[in-house]
Amino acid sequence: MLLKLGPEKFGIWALVSVIFTVFHSLDFGTGTAFLKYFSEFYVKKDDEAFNRTLIFGILFNLLLMSALVFFAFLLKDKIILLLKIPRHLQDITVFVFTGACIIFAINKVFGIFTAILNGMQRMEITNSILVTASFFHTIGTFFVLHMGWGLKGLLVNQSVKIFLIIVGSIFFARKLYGPFHFRFSYLNIKKAKYLINYGINMQISNIANLFNLQTDKMLIIYFINLTSVSFYEIGQKLSLFFKMIVNLMLSALVPAISELDASGKKDSILLLYEKGNKYLFTITFPIAVFLLFFTDQLIHLWVGPGFQTASIVAKLLIIGITINMLTGIGTSIVRGIGKPVYETYYALISMILNITFGILFVLHFGFWGIIVATPLSVMIGSTFFIFQFHKIYNISIFQFFKKVYLKPFSVSVFIIVLLYLADNLIKSKILFESKIEIFLLLFVYGIFYSLFFLIFLKKLKYWDTVDKSLFMETTAKLPYINKLLSYSILKII
Repeated sequence: MLLKLGPEKFGIWALVSVIFTVFHSLDFGTGTAFLKYFSEFYVKKDDEAFNRTLIFGILFNLLLMSALVFFAFLLKDKIILLLKIPRHLQDITVFVFTGACIIFAINKVFGIFTAILNGMQRMEITNSILVTASFFHTIGTFFVLHMGWGLKGLLVNQSVKIFLIIVGSIFFARKLYGPFHFRFSYLNIKKAKYLINYGINMQISNIANLFNLQTDKMLIIYFINLTSVSFYEIGQKLSLFFKMIVNLMLSALVPAISELDASGKKDSILLLYEKGNKYLFTITFPIAVFLLFFTDQLIHLWVGPGFQTASIVAKLLIIGITINMLTGIGTSIVRGIGKPVYETYYALISMILNITFGILFVLHFGFWGIIVATPLSVMIGSTFFIFQFHKIYNISIFQFFKKVYLKPFSVSVFIIVLLYLADNLIKSKILFESKIEIFLLLFVYGIFYSLFFLIFLKKLKYWDTVDKSLFMETTAKLPYINKLLSYSILKII
């Protein structure tokens, strides 16, 4: 995409991700609130409350998104000037900006049907819809760029993806839950107060997370230049791929915790915190370590040689996401039990530090000052939340880290260091230049790394009988070939 569009237009397209994040975040926290309460009312079989939440959600999102689109149109020229867009690119930037605002507003209004499916814990359906839409989106991206349709074609392609997600979500939500009931008696603000109270804290967290995610990009545009955003965008894309894996694992937790909370199973929630951290860390930390050590090769494989700056950006951002990952289970729990205020505190700390460090560092260190500010602020904010959460639930941090994190951390680092040394030795003898050669080499490394990681953890007796039993239950509904793979992994662990 960078080669087809050029650095400046690629930087403009990066604004689309900013717009998406803004529309996703500025919902007064109701996005997570809908997920929690759909799950709770579904478990309690409270159809009236379920439908009241649905109607309130659609109308609330419609009004809110209409207001956001209105202000976006009103302020578009000032925003373009603020971002210092070159004059010859201002017309296409306005088109992309306004078009993206409309597309993502529509997506937000109808996204409540995705929340219904997730609240019913049918993530396999929502994930399948997303994968299918992303597949066609990827094909469309190649086609649009090949035909030379540029930014306008990419925007149309993005709208097709949103359309597929909306249609799929509505279809399966109606099929699984049954017909929805739209009654004027459900439009009772007092009865919807639980959504607003819950949502206020979530909105503060969403705004803070919005700043944490987009501050770098906006500071680079303002203080550096548009071309530098292109290199940042490439590095961020790789780090966001890792974050997507983390979020995918966490997506099922809020409705599951809401169900446990509604059933009064408090002990199960604390057990979920331990086991959830154990599984999340065991799966995602090795991926983070692998990405850190082989970032250069992965970016070479993706966009080609000559992107060392993007590689360093990716490494720094992955470090920040890895640290932030340690809060994932805890924040899911406080959301699920209806106490998101604990997450709000830590999100605000991270936001304030990120903006402060970003501005101070860019004035003294330029581009790299901005990049360093993000993982540093995330590390401080995440540490605050972890200490706060463990204090509230009376969990020893030292014992918890020793029991859950120490073994997979040590094994991952040990194996990756050996693999990295072997890689340098191999490359001193054999030159790998083509993308297919690099891909095959990384694939072999990945298999080797995963296999020995599981073997070492087994030797260290990291897995207990509960872990093995849960693994088999989770994979019980998988296709036959995946069951064979799961059985093989179980034998290893």
